Amino acid sequence: MGGAERVAANISKYAPEGEFEFHYLVFDGHENVYGPEIEARGGKVITMPVPASGYRKYISRLSKLMRENRYDAVHSHTMFNSGINLAVARIRGIPVRIAHSHTTKTERPVSRAQKVYEKLMQLVINRTATDLLACGVEAGEWLFGPKTFSKRGHVIRNGIDTDEFAFSEKKREAIREIYGLSKDDFVIGHSGTLIPLKNQEMLIRLLPQIKETVPNAHLLLLGKGEEKQLDRLKKIASECGVTDSVLFCGGVMNVNECLSAMDVFAFPSLREGTPLALIEAQANGLPCVISDRIPDDAVLTDLVRPIPLEETDEWRMALIGARRIDPTKYAEKIEAAGYSTKTSYDPIYRIYRGNGL
Repeated sequence: MGGAERVAANISKYAPEGEFEFHYLVFDGHENVYGPEIEARGGKVITMPVPASGYRKYISRLSKLMRENRYDAVHSHTMFNSGINLAVARIRGIPVRIAHSHTTKTERPVSRAQKVYEKLMQLVINRTATDLLACGVEAGEWLFGPKTFSKRGHVIRNGIDTDEFAFSEKKREAIREIYGLSKDDFVIGHSGTLIPLKNQEMLIRLLPQIKETVPNAHLLLLGKGEEKQLDRLKKIASECGVTDSVLFCGGVMNVNECLSAMDVFAFPSLREGTPLALIEAQANGLPCVISDRIPDDAVLTDLVRPIPLEETDEWRMALIGARRIDPTKYAEKIEAAGYSTKTSYDPIYRIYRGNGL
């Protein structure tokens, strides 16, 4: 249910009706969140074991799949593993081969073997892909290399349905009632998969200090992750004495409605590409306090305040002082910036047709 998965699903959702047939290849062990709506539109969802469980078998299965379906285009969102997908697609004579980058470099240490693999896959991708796409310049430079991306790459904006994400007082009241929040409660919100790089831990540890000034403050966390990480975050909330003030909502399909229930959006990621969640929050008119490690191209309005992660006092004061001001006007601003599904995916459909960019 992450941003990259949502973008991939949206590409078929907003495609011209009847022009394309979409097949999605996903890996075992992942919840088929978008499968029903994809299949309702005439698409298919195909599952395979993860490549790491056996690359030789994966390549064989993938080759057979491409041979049997004779695809016109392959659009790979699997970062460095895209090299495998596109190499097989080239061998099978598929004319349109797209690699799409959705994130930037990792903060964790990378082994020598991983560095060698990434360098090799970068070479394979750049030689086998007909089109290099990225959610932002930094994401493109990381996967394809700065020189290659500057010559051949294109930024594709992560589009959202701005009408759906516009602020609604009615939705605000309904969601607050569902989660047992009063109209006077101060709600700090976050949307993101429960994984360490999203850094939800920082928000939980800040909450006791925030509640000293704002006793009715609550933290609303949208997103799911592995049970181990969820249990860890719940333990931290318990140790901090804020268990009753942290709401773990899990993976929700109505993020647009939940945003209206928030008073401020917090996004302390260690790294990102161009995060869809931040664009959605701005469309909803939410003041956004974010990590200074998030690329500038995600800052589309005057709602966003980047702060270094180590400046915890500044984070605390910024969250406490945040207030919505005229939230209904921002959906139009996001659409004007080119991040609407009405237009943002048009370049991809042009590539699918074989017209290139």
